[in-house]
Parts: sequence; C-alpha cells; structure tokens
Amino acid sequence: MRRACLPLGLALAMGACAATSGAALTSGIDGRLVAGPTCPVETISPQPRCAPRPLAASLIVRRAGAGAPAVTVRSSATGRFRVRLAPGSYVVEAQAKAGSPFPRPPAPRTVRVHARSFTSITIIYDTGIR
Repeated sequence: MRRACLPLGLALAMGACAATSGAALTSGIDGRLVAGPTCPVETISPQPRCAPRPLAASLIVRRAGAGAPAVTVRSSATGRFRVRLAPGSYVVEAQAKAGSPFPRPPAPRTVRVHARSFTSITIIYDTGIR
C-alpha cells in the first residue's frame, strides 16, 4: 500500500500520515520524562520517596539526517508524551527548562520507529542532586 504523506513537519504537527486507504498512522514514539536523582543519597533498595519524578518539558523530534524538519512535543504533567511518526530513525532532543540550569536534559538520542508499533523510551533529566 502506498502512503500519501504530508511533509514530515506538518505530518508530525497534525499527528498523522494517512495511508491511501485513509487509515491513521499507527507508529511513533511514546514515553515519559523524569527528573532524578531526587534524594542526596541513593540507597539499595531504592526508597519510593526518592524515585525520579515526572517532568513536563519539551522535546524536539526530527528524522535522522541533515536538514530534516522538526516538531516540538510537550510532555504532560505526568511526564507522558506520544508522537505519531512514519517508520524510520529519529533524533529526540530533550530541551532545557527555561530560567534554570536544572534539571539538565540528557544528550540527544536516536530512536528507531518500526511499522505498526510505538517505540517506548524514558528520558531522564539530571537534577544535580548528589
């Protein structure tokens, strides 16, 4: 089946890239953003009150390769996000929160999206607590 897709940036912003049959895209990236550590001393076994905390922040997602258009995705207050994407390789870049050096976002990472599935990832921001 051929896909009739919008340009990547527009397709991502709209959350869909329709197949010629009119079906919605059923692949992409989902996951959560968290910030940790949350306690100055980590213990074995970890204390529940010291678990990484959900984080509302922005991500930039672009198809791997030079000059690819990008889309910004914002996680919810629970740290969850979901973006529909065509199968392929994407670079996910966590964005710093405005007005503060912490929590610090991790380095960009490459994520592979497969047809008819969502690739789940967890992005961990560094709180600077040691």
